[in-house]
Amino acid sequence: MWTINDFPAYEMVSGWSMHGKLACLYCMENNKSFTLTNRGKASFFYCHRRFLPMNHRCRKNIKDFFVGRFEKDVARPRLSSEELNDVVSEYGDIVFGLQ
Repeated sequence: MWTINDFPAYEMVSGWSMHGKLACLYCMENNKSFTLTNRGKASFFYCHRRFLPMNHRCRKNIKDFFVGRFEKDVARPRLSSEELNDVVSEYGDIVFGLQ
């Protein structure tokens, strides 16, 4: 079954929290989020340039993105089905719906 969702609907369907430090469903625990100083919210604004090709012009753009910093990191490779099964099996039994 396939669904097309915005992030609030994705949170309800999957059970993955879209708030806080682990909100990025692609990066998971390997994210580069930071907390905003005035409101204390997690921000992922500068975190996703690592998904661009190494020769992309936005990787070296230090004026319009994070001032004075260009992106050298690369995105982690996609997990195989076996690796993803190992990660998911660590969560144990998950009960959906109201208790």
